[in-house]
Amino acid sequence: MHLNHKLFILLLGFSSMLSACGPSEYYVPVNNQAGNTQPLSKTLDTVRVLMPINYPELVKKTRSDDKDWLKYDIDARYEMSAKQYTEERLQGLGYQVVDAGLHPKNDGHPNVIALVESGEYPSKTHEVVRTWTEPMYTDSMGNPTAWDTKSDSYTMRHIDYKVTLVRPDGKDNPLFKCVTDNNFRTGFCIAPEHPDHYQTIFQGTGSMDTDARDPDYILDHITTAVWNNYPNMMGKHKVFLYSQPQPQIIRVEEDTPKKGS
Repeated sequence: MHLNHKLFILLLGFSSMLSACGPSEYYVPVNNQAGNTQPLSKTLDTVRVLMPINYPELVKKTRSDDKDWLKYDIDARYEMSAKQYTEERLQGLGYQVVDAGLHPKNDGHPNVIALVESGEYPSKTHEVVRTWTEPMYTDSMGNPTAWDTKSDSYTMRHIDYKVTLVRPDGKDNPLFKCVTDNNFRTGFCIAPEHPDHYQTIFQGTGSMDTDARDPDYILDHITTAVWNNYPNMMGKHKVFLYSQPQPQIIRVEEDTPKKGS
């Protein structure tokens, strides 16, 4: 398959943005937990968001002639969107972020690192049948006299997002070293394979079951839910949003177990 053919398919993917539940509302389950060190400061802390360790390999496979190149491309875009929207959410909340965006200079001096993960879980893919009724016949006044039931089947995919804010121990900690892949024109900082020796500030997770296919759209919504009202929304919550291109939070409910469960 030629590169221009791939690009054509990818552009089609960007333009196909199906909502999660039609013109209605849905919720993102969120689990946010405070860590064991001092909270993030808007004046004293500077954050760098790192790409997951497997990102270079995903990009390499995307650019290859592998028959599954499109799957690897989608996986890479989930991780890219996780980085992008984590940066945007932090900046929107008033925190300092360095080496952000698609073309970072990687010359920042962070003292806090954000580790992000995101991806689709095929084992949780399932089919959903949505039904509705339409009038078949009407009387002379236009009132329906008979109804027909219609249905559509949708493939729902499960996507997870996880972010961990950490304070690395020691100025020589590998988490502070911006390791990039020379094959990347953009040169994103990649996380170590086994990051350790740090104190956790915050860990947040969110997920979404959706028939949408655009990672950018999906992560825009999930991160909006996870970072909502940070750092005040700790614990498990259901964050309700409208299923529309731009995320809009309707309400937030505590996700408490039902009695007897």
